[in-house]
Amino acid sequence: MEVTRDAIYHDQLVRVARINADTSDDPFLARRLREAAILHERTARKMRREGVGEQEKL
Repeated sequence: MEVTRDAIYHDQLVRVARINADTSDDPFLARRLREAAILHERTARKMRREGVGEQEKL
């Protein structure tokens, strides 16, 4: 349950970063925000993968 909650948190960070990137007038800032969104997305996927493995062990 905790892993899912953490993954959802990272999904929300992805959503906010992409919204901010889309509304930004600065192209360099927009690029950095999109890069941050990609990192958060990878982290969320990794947490879900590891969480499924832990639940199978129980």
